[in-house]
Amino acid sequence: MTRVLYVGDTLVETLIAAKGIDTFTHTYYRDSARVLREALGPRPGIELDHMPAADIRTKFPNSAEALSEYDVIILSDVGYLNFKMPFGNREQLVPMGPNLVTPFRQWVLDGGGLIMAGGWLTFSGIYGKGMWGGSPIEEVLPVIMKQGVDDLIDHPDGATIQVTDPSHPILAGIDIPQDRLILGYNLVEPKPESQVIATSRQDPFLVVGSAGKGRSIAYTTDPVFHLCGNLHEWADYGLLWERMCKWAAGEI
Repeated sequence: MTRVLYVGDTLVETLIAAKGIDTFTHTYYRDSARVLREALGPRPGIELDHMPAADIRTKFPNSAEALSEYDVIILSDVGYLNFKMPFGNREQLVPMGPNLVTPFRQWVLDGGGLIMAGGWLTFSGIYGKGMWGGSPIEEVLPVIMKQGVDDLIDHPDGATIQVTDPSHPILAGIDIPQDRLILGYNLVEPKPESQVIATSRQDPFLVVGSAGKGRSIAYTTDPVFHLCGNLHEWADYGLLWERMCKWAAGEI
């Protein structure tokens, strides 16, 4: 079994509705992650756990032993600050709390599989708020991200995906129909030693590489609403993610 930890694609949304001089506050929990859970979870050989974004600072594995419970970690639409900053108000404590970043990076170098998927807060993210560029995690990803720059490319008219390496184990025998349209992606720069195996509008869509004994993948669009467009409705969407996870784990 490929043991996968999927982190992110959830949010708590607070809305203020104004009706004349009266206002009402509504709070919602949005679980967009169900899209990928439903596609990937039932796939053969996949054991999937999901961690909401709000749980990262208190529940993300913070040691080599805890990280060893997983073969692959997927990060989607979660910013670097969730991993960098300790939980709660601890400014009077030295040290402030557990370091999530260093053991995470080392886990990849020791053989773990990392997949970063696109979104408003992964890669550089909207207004540069993702903040993954220049981080220790960038060192184990197959792409370089501009720091402090909004890297989101929007295509409201839809963009198709072109397979550039059909022989790669992730994409072998998979045909991505041209009626599957994404609405955008994060613009990244592939590292010289990495491999771009799919593009969209001639920009990197799927980039693979290695780091130490581990493997990593940059999947530059959102795996769930909204940038994924109608890609998640494709019959082989779950198969694509199964292949990505098994490749990242070194199983194919």
